[in-house]
Amino acid sequence: MNTDIRTFYGFRQTPFSPDIRPDQMYLLSGMVEISKRIQFAVQNNMYFTVIGDVGAGKSTSLRYALHQLPQKSYQVIDLVGGQWGFVEVLRQCMASLGIHTRTNQPSSMLRQIHEVFDLIRNDGKRPVLFVDEAHLFQTDVFAQLHLISQQNLAKAIVMCGQDGLFEKLRNPQARPLMNRVIDGYNLRNLTQDECFGYIDHHLKVIGGCNSDIFEKPALIAIGQVSAGIPRNINSVCLLALGYGMDHGTTSISAETIRNVSRNWWE
Repeated sequence: MNTDIRTFYGFRQTPFSPDIRPDQMYLLSGMVEISKRIQFAVQNNMYFTVIGDVGAGKSTSLRYALHQLPQKSYQVIDLVGGQWGFVEVLRQCMASLGIHTRTNQPSSMLRQIHEVFDLIRNDGKRPVLFVDEAHLFQTDVFAQLHLISQQNLAKAIVMCGQDGLFEKLRNPQARPLMNRVIDGYNLRNLTQDECFGYIDHHLKVIGGCNSDIFEKPALIAIGQVSAGIPRNINSVCLLALGYGMDHGTTSISAETIRNVSRNWWE
């Protein structure tokens, strides 16, 4: 469907995609603020946390922040959370670092991780651990995650997740970790003006097309049905473009938005 949409509307690149490059992103104030705070945290070897709803742009904000870190100064270790305990988190960290092991002993795994961190530092870089979907981790992870950054080797850890992450960080067992969190950011949904700017950016900058495809009432309707959540905006806009293509029109009305945003079971 995306290729047909590109052809029908004359897009040079499909808009409203979650996989756009960091330099093409619409720079929301929250993204810029998060990037600045993350840079401050990693420069001071501390932890930083981003919390937000599903689809609010947490991963996108992290991607943008990562893009701003000088590659010659930092080596990023990416993790994506799951229903894991601490041993599995260590195993995922080792895999990201290219370490292969059969051991399940945390002390041995930590030693090997620290050895690689030491090599990274000897190469003139700071290792920084970025953890997406951190709210999915089992509780024991939050009691022990700080052990990865012991020995002054890799103190900077950036985590993002849904509201459940905050609750897990407040658990008394997570106090050693929480004490190292220098700052955090609660990502809010877009305002109506930000929603308009976001859509305009995707149509003009990403799609290379006239932003008048969406009529003003349609833009207002998108802001309402999406609740200002970027992922929802992407979905509604793509559905509306597909609907317009199927009906042979390059103008998206509020009625189109109502049609594509109805619950499928109604």
